[in-house]
Amino acid sequence: MNESSKKTTQKENPIGPFAEVVFNLPLDGPFSYAVPEHLKGRLEIGARVFASFGPRRLTGYLVGWAKTCDPGITIKSLEDAFDEPPVLSAETLKFTRWMAEYYQCSWGEAIASALPSGLDERSEELYSLTEQGKSILEKGEVKGASLSFFELLREKGTLSRKQLQTALKRKFNGVLLSKLKFEGSLESSLKITRNAVDVRTETFVRLRAGAEGAEEMLTVLARSPRQQALYRILMEGEISISDLKLRDPRYGPALGQLKTKDLVESRTARVRRKSPWDFQADASKPEALPELMPEQKTVCTALIESIEAEKFQTFLLFGVTGSGKTEVYLRCIQRVLDMGKSAILLVPEISLTPQTADRFRKRFGNRIAVLHSGLTRTERYEEWRKILAGEVTIALGARSSIFAPMKNIGVIIVDEEHDSSYKQESTPRYHARDAALMRAREQNATVILGTATPSLESWKNAQSGKYRLLKLTRRVNDRPLPWMQIVDMNKEREERKNFGIFSFALKQAISDRLERSEQVFLFLNRRGTANYIQCKDCGFAFECKQCSVTLTWHGLSNIMLCHYCNQKSRIPTECSDCGGEALRFKGYGTQKLEEETIKLFPQARVFRLDRDTAKNRQVFETMRDRLNAQEIDILIGTQMIAKGHDFPNVTLVGAMLADLPLNIPDFRSGERAYQLLTQAAGRAGRGETPGWVIAQANRPDHYIFECARNHDYEAYAEKELSLRSQLRYPPFVRAVGWEIESDDEARVQKSARRLGAIFARLIPQFPGTDMLGPAPAVLSKIENKYRWRLLLRAPNSQTLSALLRLARKSEDFQNLLKTSTRFSVDVDPVNLL
Repeated sequence: MNESSKKTTQKENPIGPFAEVVFNLPLDGPFSYAVPEHLKGRLEIGARVFASFGPRRLTGYLVGWAKTCDPGITIKSLEDAFDEPPVLSAETLKFTRWMAEYYQCSWGEAIASALPSGLDERSEELYSLTEQGKSILEKGEVKGASLSFFELLREKGTLSRKQLQTALKRKFNGVLLSKLKFEGSLESSLKITRNAVDVRTETFVRLRAGAEGAEEMLTVLARSPRQQALYRILMEGEISISDLKLRDPRYGPALGQLKTKDLVESRTARVRRKSPWDFQADASKPEALPELMPEQKTVCTALIESIEAEKFQTFLLFGVTGSGKTEVYLRCIQRVLDMGKSAILLVPEISLTPQTADRFRKRFGNRIAVLHSGLTRTERYEEWRKILAGEVTIALGARSSIFAPMKNIGVIIVDEEHDSSYKQESTPRYHARDAALMRAREQNATVILGTATPSLESWKNAQSGKYRLLKLTRRVNDRPLPWMQIVDMNKEREERKNFGIFSFALKQAISDRLERSEQVFLFLNRRGTANYIQCKDCGFAFECKQCSVTLTWHGLSNIMLCHYCNQKSRIPTECSDCGGEALRFKGYGTQKLEEETIKLFPQARVFRLDRDTAKNRQVFETMRDRLNAQEIDILIGTQMIAKGHDFPNVTLVGAMLADLPLNIPDFRSGERAYQLLTQAAGRAGRGETPGWVIAQANRPDHYIFECARNHDYEAYAEKELSLRSQLRYPPFVRAVGWEIESDDEARVQKSARRLGAIFARLIPQFPGTDMLGPAPAVLSKIENKYRWRLLLRAPNSQTLSALLRLARKSEDFQNLLKTSTRFSVDVDPVNLL
């Protein structure tokens, strides 16, 4: 690197300002850096910078300036800067800082989540054997744990720390690695990786700036017809080389000669790749607006009044399935665009995004950018860049779209606001719904939370007046809500001796629909063929060696698969516990359901959609196109098919094992079960023919089924909130979860109890606060990591934040973080497994 990367002390470089930089690391910052001469005058707050941090060189983010720094500390200089203008606006910096403080992560980690992947420049340390190391290995002097490092590096040559860790697994020892390097047996070098996004550039040519007498120059070039022809093209204006090649495939020699004569000049610029979401020119015809139902008109009036007032307000749009919520969104966004503002629409699943994007593009053309994890890295960058450049005014996508660099936001819409996929499960563990409220508050924008099954947190906020409640109680065109039948599978087996997957009622209903050329959805939120294999003699169930879960049998590939770490095993011939040869395949998933459906209805065209079949977005598009073309009779799937889809010819939904979510040991299990059943049922009867839902359950007397059958969310919410209140669970308290993880079972237990002891000492200072645990997690082992959990509860988030700040300051807590145990904090946790 350049000379500016050398270290200086404050005495040698006492003059500020110093750059305040944060990194995508779990460390509190910011960190101070000197500004070298070649960067002075170029840097603005919000720019990405390249700097040395410990042994590495990383991309950081300039978040401020400091006039001074602590005396006597070593100051490094920044090495490079990348953005002119900065990629991070003042609004984004403020938003990410709030996120870091609320969700207990570093500011750099929050900023990194706001940017598309591939922008970071990083360095990594690569390890290899020195001549000394090779010599002692050949002499046989390497013993014990060190031998694994030596043999692996002799075979592979050069490996990064991460590659060593992956290859050696539990044999990896970071302390030993550092010791071998210190002793001279290993050496390391830095490899810098820059800009992983494949950015497209294009060369443009034009007549030299300031050139005069173009017509006269044509006369001068008369003796060189090819140069004259090219010059004539350039008189029309600047042109890209790719377009020039189409007009004159043999342009090269003539262009070189014109450059030699100093008649033309060229420049290279980044250009946007064609987006998979772009409309063709003849496809963006204005869409005729449908007539609004009376309830839709009332709702639109209230929402548009709020948008026009330009004051922050949150609405809970509680509308039954098929009530026309999307048309309400479209009308609100149109008003926002008419006011010269922008909009963000969040949807929960990437499977919904193409369908939603198509509908929005028909209304708004190419004013929309689509952001979600199903895009390639380059596609995502290009969509993000369109927003940053102000080329579009609508951002549509999954939870990360809340970071879209929109300016002057008028409305943020969170569709299916109850969906748990809005919660990020890795750092920063933000909830996009709650983050939307904070971002809208800063922009004086309106927030619309739309759903047929509100989260209990949102419902309570609406009941208390924190949110304004709007209702859509009728389907579009007054179509009836689907009729629901609950089938008791216990009676089916005991009284009717039916031990199959399908109840008699469901089999008959499917046959009737197929005869009438109507379509059927079969919903089962479990993949595979059998959810576990059990020995008939001793009851042993085959489990994953790395996780505390049973292996699922996938019949098509004839393997046992762990759905958490993806470990694969062959089907055993005998019990590994007692040696018995009688093995039973217990339970069933979507793969088994598909097999049985094809056997029962061989004439039907069956399509399965789950994580095993949906490898990319083309699968979703194929499914949608084939359903619309009436080329699928029965669609089988997990929760991917239960949300948001609108197919008018689907008249029957079969909910298999509808009570399955109730078996999950989580206080939200009843809420998830009700939401999934209601959402799946909502796919039926959205056309002219009324819909029918058959829900098969082993616990049909649970109150969620009565409420779902009567389409009575409010009765369900009353029962569920009463239980939550008695048990002190959200939304009546705020919660913070801690996950403690280690590859050593004794160590994770000790660390969890030490963490619990720290909070136990502090909790008496905070009235109304308590702690559950620490205790082994429900999934106590995943990918060879042992897991414990601890849950803190308090009357409000401010109390929890104060407790966490006090704990982090304690010496015991800081010492605990220095151990090899991994600690993760989850504010407002959704998943407690």
